[in-house]
Amino acid sequence: MSAAILTAHEAELLSDSKYRSFINQVEKCLRNFETTSEWADLISALGKLNKVLQSNSKFTVIPKRITIGKRLAQCLHPALPSGVHLKALETYDIIFRCIKTERLAEELFIYSAGLFPLLGHAAMNVRPALLNIYEAHFVPLGRALRPSLPGLLLGILPGLEEGSDYFDRTNALLEVFCKEAESSFFYTCLWEVLLVNPSVRLPGATFVLNHVDKKRSMEDQLHIMGGNMELLTRALCDVVQDSNILVQRSILDFLILAFPLHSSYLVREDMIRIASAAIYIFLRRDMSLNRRLYTWILGVDSNGRLVNFGVNGGSTQRHMTTLRDPAAFYFETFSKDILVIALKTTFSTESEGKVMSVKPLRILISLLDKPEVGSNILDETMLEVFRYMRRNHDDAGSSSSGVSPTGTRRPSQDASRPKEDVPGEVIRTSNLLFGSLEPCFIWDFIGRLFETAAADADDADAAETSAFGGHQRTAGPTVEELCTLVEFLLDVYTLVRCAGAALCRQAFMSARWRIVFIAGMRWKHGALLSSRV
Repeated sequence: MSAAILTAHEAELLSDSKYRSFINQVEKCLRNFETTSEWADLISALGKLNKVLQSNSKFTVIPKRITIGKRLAQCLHPALPSGVHLKALETYDIIFRCIKTERLAEELFIYSAGLFPLLGHAAMNVRPALLNIYEAHFVPLGRALRPSLPGLLLGILPGLEEGSDYFDRTNALLEVFCKEAESSFFYTCLWEVLLVNPSVRLPGATFVLNHVDKKRSMEDQLHIMGGNMELLTRALCDVVQDSNILVQRSILDFLILAFPLHSSYLVREDMIRIASAAIYIFLRRDMSLNRRLYTWILGVDSNGRLVNFGVNGGSTQRHMTTLRDPAAFYFETFSKDILVIALKTTFSTESEGKVMSVKPLRILISLLDKPEVGSNILDETMLEVFRYMRRNHDDAGSSSSGVSPTGTRRPSQDASRPKEDVPGEVIRTSNLLFGSLEPCFIWDFIGRLFETAAADADDADAAETSAFGGHQRTAGPTVEELCTLVEFLLDVYTLVRCAGAALCRQAFMSARWRIVFIAGMRWKHGALLSSRV
């Protein structure tokens, strides 16, 4: 042991012949681990070490403690039998009793590397011994446990398995740690663990959901949000997109209780981020998830009852109870703007990927199945659909020619990648979307866009952006852009054929003549139109 790293107390102990003998005995026991060939040898080596520690229990400083910590961690390897694990836990218990609480707080990093990962793979007869160590030695640490709390949570949460024999005991232990470490700090660490460790998201989300008091308002339990709103938002976005349906159910139930869309606990930008992540749930086509997600969006459950307006309610709740369709009112008042921006964000995000996907289109198709939602967002999102389809078509053409949209040569496609007909899938999904709409809607919508674009172009002082639900809306299309989009739609998509009806053809021709007329008027007044128009 180098004198340079010794504390004053340790240096003083070195002058004690009994402590020097203690050091020699520990070194001899550690050499036994180097000659083990089977798990029974490990139990024997641990037994000898335990005897040495117990016979020198008056010393609060354990010699060679870093090496001992490494050997104990190795003895808790998942491949070893429970007998070795139990013997190693016995050694931990002896060490913690010798060094007392104050020194354990300083040396916790030495022993936590072996203890924290154990519960997730421990046998049933090992778990009680491990929980005993946590209760007897870790709880008394109190606030000194804070630096190690994320790792401790990661180690304890696997024991929070509903229906198991140790669920109540593990839950009670977590509640004690929450109280000792201060609740806001505890939940901050918990959200951090849920963000970076998918393996414990189910028990973690279950713990959070079980500790939201449904009889109290969220203002009285803000500690559940933790102390870092950015961390909370990132965790919610990741957990709501987890691959485990049970995790998604739990976190959606939590969103309904803690962060309904009419609440102001999170800033609007964070709610939009969460909504942008949550709408991907529609792609799973799971009825239980869709039911929860629509409850969050519409503010009413599947039976039409209002959800989570607080204990005493308010004027908005009283007004909604008098309405014939409270879900439509809630969506128009609280959810529509957030959902529209979330959808536009999804189209923009998917456009930036290496391969454009059909996910945004399928999400929109799913939303159309809900009358209170689909019909109210089409006017706000259809232009983004057109632009997304056009970008997909342009990227597909550039990829096939080996040239990027900027004119640079693309690298050759990796032969190992599967050749998927992504552009064709986008076209098929788009036609499916168009086929689900009223026959005349698309061309009537395009006609209204042209009228608006022409009016905006005539106003020389028109701003590039306009207010949209407290946010900035994407600049409206120009006449030139609309002409390009219409020509693209006519060339690539089966809009007229999918409509089929004479009424739709009549509306199409009417809209087309309006398009030609407005485009011609813009050209007459000097607008720079595409030569194709």
